[in-house]
Formats: sequence, C-alpha cells, structure tokens
Amino acid sequence: MHPTTSTRSSTAWIRSAIAATMLAFVGTGVAIHTESALAQIAPAGTTIGNQASATYVDNTGAPRTSTSNIVQTIVAPVTSFTLSAGTTKFVSANQQVCFSHTIVNTGNTTTLYTLNAPTTGGTVLNTSNAYFADTDQNGVPDTGTPITAPVSLAMGASFSFVECGTTPIGALDATTGTTTVSVTDNGAVPTTLTATDTTTIGNSNVAVLKTLSSSATGTPVVSAGASPNAGPLFVILDYTNSGTVAANTVVLTDVLPAGMIYVPGSGRWSGSGVTPLTDVAAGDPVGINYTAPVTAINGTVTATVAAVPNSTSGRLTFQVTIAPNLAVTVPANAPATTNIANATWVDALSLLPKGPTSSNPVLYTVLQTAAIAVNGSPTTTGLADAEPVTVATAATGQVIKFTDVIWNNGNGPDTVDVTLLNSATCAATNVGPNACTFPAGTTFQILAAGGATTLLDSNGNSVPDTGVIPLPVAGVCAAPYITSANTLRCGYPVVISATIPAGAATGNNGGLGYTVVAQGTSAFNPTVTDTVPNVLTTIGANTADITNNAAVGAPGVLGAGITGTTVIVTNPVTPAVAAPTTTTFKLVANNTGASPAIYNLGAAFAAPTGTPPGSGIATPPAGWTVAFFEDASAGACTAVTGGAITSTGATPIAPGGSKLYCAVVTVPATNSTAPGTPTLAAPGNYPIDFTITQQGSPAVTDTIRDLVTVLPVHNVTITPNGTQQTVPGGAVTYPHTVSNTGNVSEAVSFPSPLTNSQVANGWTSTAFVDTNNNGVLDPADLAIVTGPGTAFTLAPNASQVIFVRVSAPAAAGSPPNVTSLSAAYNGGATTTNVVTDTTTLTDGLKLDKYQQSPATTGSCVTTPVATLTGTTPNAPWSAATIAASVATQPGKCISYLIVGTNTTASNITAINVADVVPPNTKLELGCGAPTVTGPGMALIGAYVTGATGTVAAAATPASTALPPGATFTLQFCVKINAL
Repeated sequence: MHPTTSTRSSTAWIRSAIAATMLAFVGTGVAIHTESALAQIAPAGTTIGNQASATYVDNTGAPRTSTSNIVQTIVAPVTSFTLSAGTTKFVSANQQVCFSHTIVNTGNTTTLYTLNAPTTGGTVLNTSNAYFADTDQNGVPDTGTPITAPVSLAMGASFSFVECGTTPIGALDATTGTTTVSVTDNGAVPTTLTATDTTTIGNSNVAVLKTLSSSATGTPVVSAGASPNAGPLFVILDYTNSGTVAANTVVLTDVLPAGMIYVPGSGRWSGSGVTPLTDVAAGDPVGINYTAPVTAINGTVTATVAAVPNSTSGRLTFQVTIAPNLAVTVPANAPATTNIANATWVDALSLLPKGPTSSNPVLYTVLQTAAIAVNGSPTTTGLADAEPVTVATAATGQVIKFTDVIWNNGNGPDTVDVTLLNSATCAATNVGPNACTFPAGTTFQILAAGGATTLLDSNGNSVPDTGVIPLPVAGVCAAPYITSANTLRCGYPVVISATIPAGAATGNNGGLGYTVVAQGTSAFNPTVTDTVPNVLTTIGANTADITNNAAVGAPGVLGAGITGTTVIVTNPVTPAVAAPTTTTFKLVANNTGASPAIYNLGAAFAAPTGTPPGSGIATPPAGWTVAFFEDASAGACTAVTGGAITSTGATPIAPGGSKLYCAVVTVPATNSTAPGTPTLAAPGNYPIDFTITQQGSPAVTDTIRDLVTVLPVHNVTITPNGTQQTVPGGAVTYPHTVSNTGNVSEAVSFPSPLTNSQVANGWTSTAFVDTNNNGVLDPADLAIVTGPGTAFTLAPNASQVIFVRVSAPAAAGSPPNVTSLSAAYNGGATTTNVVTDTTTLTDGLKLDKYQQSPATTGSCVTTPVATLTGTTPNAPWSAATIAASVATQPGKCISYLIVGTNTTASNITAINVADVVPPNTKLELGCGAPTVTGPGMALIGAYVTGATGTVAAAATPASTALPPGATFTLQFCVKINAL
C-alpha cells in the first residue's frame, strides 16, 4: 500500500513514539495502539539549547577554560498525519465487508482526529457503514461498538481501525462499488485525508486474515520487538470462502520483506495437520502445493490449495525470524517488516479468475534498544576491547590524558552521559573495585574529542555527554564520530585528563598502578552502562637541580646534585666607599624531572654550618639586594639585559634542559653608618642560598649555597614587591619581610591603610603579621591595625614576616591592581620605602552566546549578518529565549553566534573554541556554513548539512595572539529536526 500523506506539512514520515500503554479515545473507553520507536521530529515544547566552551593559554603559560551563557529556543507545534490507502475485497451479496486503515500522527504534538462518515459510490452501495477499532491489526473489529468520538494520538502514535459495511441483497457477480473513508485533524488549519476502498461481488469470495504471533494458535499477537526477535514468530494466514460456490485453485502468496527471514521446514496446513510441508514443488499432502525459500532467507511463500468449498475456512502457518541489526522502525523503513498476503482463485461457477485480494497488513515494529561499549579501541566495539587504557609513566605535577571511546552498539541514535566513578573523592570511598586509586588530590577533567575543549552537556541533565551518536550512513560516521572496523558502528572519543598532585608519593601502588574508571550511561535507557579503567602504571618524581657556572653534565659545572650547606662558589667583595658594590653569580636551572616545568627563582641569606659565630648572618641587611637577570655576555654574566626576572620565563624547560641566568648581589657603600654603630657594610661571611622552585609544585625545589664576603648595612625595610596572577573571584597572598639591620631596636608601625588602585572595581586587601613565625598565613596570624600604634618591635638584624592578602572581584575585565603598604619606625618619624603588590586577572576570555531566527521566519536559506558594536552584535542577535512560533516549528532554522573577547591586559594564545549541534537539530549550511573571524582563527574539520556533533575552531598557529580587548566570532546554523 502507498500511504496518503498530508500536504500541509512538508515533512516526511517520522519514527513512531514508544508506547507501553494504550491511549484512550476521547470520550470513550476504547483503546488505541501506539507504534514504538524514537521520533526524529522535534517534539512541540522541546527546549533546544546549547553552550559554547573554549580553552586558551594566558600570558603566564597556564591553560584556562571558559564557557558561554546558554541560549534556548522553544519548538512550536506542527500537525501532520498519514492515512493508509484503500484496498479491494471480493465478497458475496448481503455480507459484511471490512477494510483496514491506519492513521499515523507524523506531527510533533498530540492531535485529535475525527473519522468522518464514509461515502459510497458505484453499482454496489454498501449500507450500515461504520468505523471500528482494530488494535491487533487483524482486519476484524475488536468490538461491536462503532467509533463515534475523535481519536487522540500522541506524537508518533498510530491508530488502526476498520471501516465495515454490508453489501446489498441481490448484488450481481462482478459488480463493484466504492467506499471512501475520511479523516480530519484538529490542526490550526484542519487537514482532511481520504482513502477509497473497492468492493467486488462474487459467487466465490476468498478473504485472507493475517496474524503475527508467538504461537501457532495465533495468540498472543506480536506487533513489536527486538532485532533479531527474542522468541518464535509465526505468520498465520486464515483464509475463508464466504461465497455461495467453491473457489478452486486458491493461490496464497506472501512476499516476505527484507527484514523477515523464512525458517525452512516450518510450513503447516490445517488440511494436513502437523505434517510438515516440503518447501518444494513436490511431495506435499493431497490438496496443497507449497513452495518456500529452502534456505533461511527472505523470499516468496506460495501455497496453492486445490479447492475451498463455499463457507469453508483454512489456515496456513509458517515461521519467520527478524533479521539482526535492523534500524528502529519509522514509517520510511516500515516496509522492511510490513507483511501483506494476497489471494487469487478461480470461481467454480463462472470459471473466471478472481482477485487478487489482499490481507490486512501486519507490521513488526523494531523497537529501539540501547547498547553501548566504553573501551580504549578506535576501531572495535567490544565491551572490553583495548582495556585498560594505559599510560606508562608520569611525573608528580604532570597532566596526563587517556582517550576512551564511547561506542553506540544500539539500533538507534543515542546520547551517552560520561562520568568518572568517584573522582571527586579519589581514593576515599571507591565505587566498585579500584574505581579510583589515583593519589588524593588528583584533579580530573572530561574533554571533548581531540582533548582541546571541555565535554559539554547537550541534553540538559547537568552531566557531560557525547551528543547524539548516530548510526553510520553508507557505512561511515561523520566527524567527530569514528567508525568501527568490525561492526560499522559509530563511536565518540572522549579524553580524560588527570593532573597528578605535585606532592604525590611516587611508585606503582604496590604493582597495581593508579586507576580511574570512566562510565558511559545511555540516555535512551539509563540502565545500560559500561565502564573502562584508565590506568597510570607508575608515578615518578619531578626533580630540579640548580648549579653554578654550567649545566649538569657540562664542563665547568659546580654544585650538581644535593649540596646541602656546602658553599660552592665564593665571591670576595671589597665594598666601595661612597657607592654600592655588586658581585654576580652564574646560576643554571636544570630540569632533571619527567615533565616540562617553569621555575621561580629565589635567594636567601643563611649561616653555614660550622662557621664561627658572627661570621654568617641569617637575614640580609638593609641595602643588600639579590636580583636575577638574563645574561647578555654569551654565558659569562659579565653583562645582563632587561629588567629583573623572578622565574625562568614563560616557556617551560623541557626534561633534561636547562636555563642560565645571573644573580646580581648588591652590597651597600661602606659610609652607610649611624653614629656610634659599626658601618652598615661591616665585613663578614654572607652565604646565600639560591633556589629554584617549580611553579605549581612547590615541593619540587633545589638549593645551592654561594658565599659573599662584604660589609653589613643597617636599615628597616619591607620587601619584596610582589607580582602574581589570579582568576576572577580568586585571592593571592604576598609574603613580605620587614627587617631592621640597624643598630637599635625599632618600634614598627603601619600608619596608613593599604591602598588598592582598582578599589572601584571591587579589589580588597588586608595585611597580617606572621604571629607564630611559621612563614604561612594561618588563623593564628593577626591582622595589622593601621595607625600610630606599634605593630611589633624589631631588634637589630631582626625581621618580621607579614602577609598581604589581595582578593580579586568576581567579574572579569578589571585592569591590573596595585596594592601599596608602608611601614614606619624611629618613633613613627621615618617611613620605609613602600612595598607594592601587582595582581593581574588572567582568566579573561569572555564567551558570549547569541541566537536568532534567520529573517525572523526561521528561514533556512537566509544567512544572518553579524556586525559588532564594541563586543555586542547587532539586533536581532540576542541571548534571550526564542519563544515558540511559526519560526520555531520543525524544519525551521536557528543561527548561533559566539563572541569571544580578551578581557585581560595581556595577549592570550592557543585558543580552541567549540559548540555542539544541540539534540533535535542538525547542522544546516543553507543559512550559512560555519564561519570564524579573529586573529589566526580557522575552522577545525569540514562541515556538511545534516551533520551532528561539534562545530570547532582554533588559533592557527597556536602561538597566534588575541590581543587585549580583541574579539573573535564563530557562527553556524542548525535546522530543527523535521519529518
């Protein structure tokens, strides 16, 4: 049969909605049937929303992540339905005849359908015409109660009914008549569809009723199931001659569709009982000739019954199986499992051939089933293929990545949520054996395919997911999905990122390694899950070594390895009389660990073990400075360049690599004295501990001790100035040392409050005294009260650590903040040089998401133009929700625009931005292919209409900078899923 389709909607057939219960007629207690399958059309009222994300590298070399706001569109309702076409039946005069029909709601909302009174025409005018429910689709009314009220069908549901009438008394052989059924929906503009059935009068009349059942008795009826079917499946053909004369040479023909496979040797006939039919053209019982496929394939089953007397019935049965791996049934592929039998015969009175007449159609609906596999294989879909996913070794403080593949092994599209079992409290309370045995403090991220952006939540349940993993098209899965080689399934590779704590213990966890388990959960059926263990075999240590003069292993190197308090290099200095004197040490930072690293540079004066009392001092006197510089003399450190540095630079030092830098020690002039005191440049041994400390891993450090012989100075100072970065809403702590290197005790006060240059933007700060002198800001430390009162007293050469805690505002975009603090001594009459701490916001890539209905109508052939005023696009681009309207019906389009802005005061690089094609939509190039603007920005991959997954772009090359205040845009368009 060819379905009649509403012309008011341009959509095609949809997948039927799964229904475990029978819906009721409006106003009656009669039940209706709903076909099962997942609807492709976007349901009315659905919220379509998505969110963009980006990763980038700030000016410190730190990786950052940013996400946009979420924009939403509400899908509007659209009505559409189909009515199956009419058929022809042969009956006798004064006999009831019933014609089977099915309504399918192919719209996206629940709809009422009115069955209009049938009309008749032709020579044979049937009477007593009425509609009856036929929920089992056997062509016979379920009850004797006619349908009088509208039928309510949910989206994707179907309703089967029969139209029955009685032929007139005295109707002549071969005369015909027509009956036209009519159905009208309750759409905003109602649509009426019709189908015409033909009644032919005959002396002999063979009718065939078809049933699909799990038993040869015909009950229970089977209408839906899995692919392949779970139990036996019988095709039952009940034929009846309701005429007044015999029907001879009755040929029953059943052409099995592609999805139904004949079971050889399963044919049985009521005329011969349990005797098997032969499947070949000979050897059958008397009265029947039966042929069928002799191998388990689909094909044609034909039974020729020699004679069927009037008012006589018979039954033919055989078994079929449903082919494996069939797609979920939708009206477009329903013929693969829709079965109709036909009959022809010879009238015994007229000797004329009659027919063909068709049975009622029988549809086996293939239900969607969920099946997923989570493994480490990019080519195979087995539950444990390439498991566990292993990284051999990593260092403390290192970031490692595992690639896990989520395979959709079901027979329909599915979205898979991705979680890490118990990762938030790793090694505290495991979920399952060895769910997470990484060291406590390990942090995890779930990244999208490629590992550049955060995996997003596309289905609105607050859990990151794969997006809709489709079925292959022509054996291929479009990017970002991959295609398995063994079963032609689509998979999605996710990346699990783990950051090992810098202070983690090294080793191999007793030979077990370190495991975190990733789990995938089907959105279609959340009871379907699978897991994959990700295992790090060994954790090694990150180590560093600071040396004098040359790198580790190079000629002239001094101080390699652990040197303790041994002085490696001594620089004798004769101070000048009226000006400071400098001496320089050649220092080399060596990365002897397993991962790239940036090192902070430090120096501290100390008294070497075993030296005579007074020959070494623990605190540098006022006027002494140690500063680090880049060399400008080919490694000799006889000249330096640029300003002082505090780290080895923005570029990490590779494992086995090194970086030379110069430590310049400044000694004050010998005339820096106070009455009655020694000169501030008094002679003595001044050992200096130079240190390198890995950024982000303070436990990875090394020290080398060098010595300067110079004169002391005396002064009260507060040092050093600080420079750090933080994210919006974050806070940083600056340690400072207040030192009295004079010859008298000093009462130190802080007469003026701390000042913040960006206080108007919400910056705040507080100063604390390190009360317990442990070098760490903790609850025991008291806040400094500003004013004339004494904060603390320092003896000569004593010092006191204070902390300045600076808190950043929650909003991004503030310029760098300078916090200033000054200390007073000498009875408050003398104020030290002011210490300043400069704090910069670094997490400043701001993503803004906008949308619009192209041409305000949802046009899929109009490309919206995006022009920015500052960083805001022109109207009608908006972040507001698009309400349901004609512009948001299935088949209409939504355009998205992402605007990224560098709100920091420094360049950012390595930008990767991604957005998902949301569920219930597909990518549409008719309203604009994906485009990207901005410095060095380029699309990743190729895009075609109908694709799902992600739309992504990146800075090319990664070193391309997005300057402060600069923007980039990413624009693309999607179409709301239609029929």
